[in-house]
Amino acid sequence: MQNLDIQGTVLSVASGDAFSAALKRNSPLAELPARYVVQPTAYTDIPPVLAYAASQTPPIQLAVKGGGAHTATWSSSDGGIVIDLSKLNKVSLSDDKQTISVQGGAIWGDVYAVTSQAGVDVVGSPFWFIGVGGFTVGGGYGPLSGERGLAVDNLLSATVVLADGRIVKASAREEADLFWAIRGGGGQFGVVVEFLFKTYPAAGPISSGILAYPGAELGKVISIINEWKAAREPSERLTLNFSRPAPHFKPSVLIMPCILRDEHGSLARASLEPFRSVVKPVVDKLSTASDMLALSHSADAALAQAPRRLVIRGACFSDFYPELVLAVWDAWVAFTERSEEVRQSTVIWNVTSPTAIAQVPFADTAFKLRVPHYWVAVQGRSTTDDSVGACREFVASIVSLVREKNTELSGRDLGWAVNLCQGDEKTEDIFGEHLPRLRAVKAKYDPHMIWNKGAVLEPADGHMGV
Repeated sequence: MQNLDIQGTVLSVASGDAFSAALKRNSPLAELPARYVVQPTAYTDIPPVLAYAASQTPPIQLAVKGGGAHTATWSSSDGGIVIDLSKLNKVSLSDDKQTISVQGGAIWGDVYAVTSQAGVDVVGSPFWFIGVGGFTVGGGYGPLSGERGLAVDNLLSATVVLADGRIVKASAREEADLFWAIRGGGGQFGVVVEFLFKTYPAAGPISSGILAYPGAELGKVISIINEWKAAREPSERLTLNFSRPAPHFKPSVLIMPCILRDEHGSLARASLEPFRSVVKPVVDKLSTASDMLALSHSADAALAQAPRRLVIRGACFSDFYPELVLAVWDAWVAFTERSEEVRQSTVIWNVTSPTAIAQVPFADTAFKLRVPHYWVAVQGRSTTDDSVGACREFVASIVSLVREKNTELSGRDLGWAVNLCQGDEKTEDIFGEHLPRLRAVKAKYDPHMIWNKGAVLEPADGHMGV
């Protein structure tokens, strides 16, 4: 392996600190001890790695790391080879500023550093440290999604290294099946080493902040949210958080707004008026982020203090049914009262207009949720190893509760979304009616299941291992 003719770097235990650093992830629960970490600096570095892994008996498992922010072990491998794309992080804006090219190892902070200077924006993550690759191939909900849809809805083409070593361009006109599949099908078809996205006029200034309420006011807050989301523009977005802030750690309800193009803060004042007049917040702090780069760093201080042992699952739901939200609240309060070790676990409800996402025809991409919906992310955070198991059980139970309760109340089972999964979910629940076509594309581009981390797809019947 060390003798491969590549431009990049091959790391092993003998590489010392560099190898140890390459194994690190956003959550230590996502870290596994690889045999090798390869850091390519050219797209052509990757095919020799694939050939080497396939030539071994048995073949060596491969994992691909973009940003390493996912709390599952999808970008790590126990005894295998990790293709770490971190050195392939170039971002290039076109001369006419209509498109932006992003290499697969870039994080959104790399992208926003370029768009900030150029005065444009792109549909990306709310956090700077999230990898562009994993975020995008799973769908990509972001602050601009209310107006612009998902990241995959704004992807124009991609460069992909296939399991057989070929490097191809995928678009609506070239390798169209592959292009369809990587827009929502997860990392099951190859290594996406370059993305080409649409850009838009700048979304800043952006008003953001926190309005906090005692937990006893949750019922009123839910009512306000249901009226608010029906009346506001797609440029106005909220998250509803269940949290126990220091120093008293009392169960609290947080409203965190994100109002685009709010030059003087007047849009935020009008938008948030119901959250101030119907029930008075105990904390009311708003600020202005100049652009997505600044906004993506707004949670840095809070995240720096949060326990690093983190496991996240999520679920989608059709509407803010009080019965659903209150049931989750009761379960979260009970869990976080059990021990100081887990009381920083949180529940985050996204309130973004679903209209732009639902307007994309179901057949256009592999992302299956083209009906109006919202999502919730459950973060299990533990200060000790002993409480990790309890956090895993908690997040699994909450997302199951959301799914079951939503099905009961709406009459529609939304299943799971790729980027909110841990990997043990059933593929039919993740991909729904798209599953047969995805398995056919898998058979075409990866019949030997070289890519077997994450939401794993098997090739269509009769093709596996051919």
